Amino acid sequence: MNQETKKRGWLREGENGFTLIELLIAIVVAGILTTVAIVGIGSLADNGKNSACQATADAAKAAAAVYYANNSNAYPANFTAMISGKELDNSAGLQDGGLTLSNGSKWTVTMTPGSGTTSPTFACS
Repeated sequence: MNQETKKRGWLREGENGFTLIELLIAIVVAGILTTVAIVGIGSLADNGKNSACQATADAAKAAAAVYYANNSNAYPANFTAMISGKELDNSAGLQDGGLTLSNGSKWTVTMTPGSGTTSPTFACS
């Protein structure tokens, strides 16, 4: 190694380093990619909460069908009727006002009672 290489550090004679513009462009591109990744991850969390809510609504719909079969072809008027009739496990915390998921999310399962032989509807909001 000659004296000139020692003075310039890791660069050898005749080689150039990165310019300031090249470094700034690399930092900006990395920032943009990070932003895109963070936004994508945030939407996955909302999708997961919505899926949990929809699964609960589907379970309540299935419980309403069982209630119908067990109670002389009459649909339940509310969640309490299905819970007291043992068609619906209330470990999820369903009540007549609906269900708010335990993780504090905004999703709520609501039941709109049917009339006579009309099935109740369940929705996530």
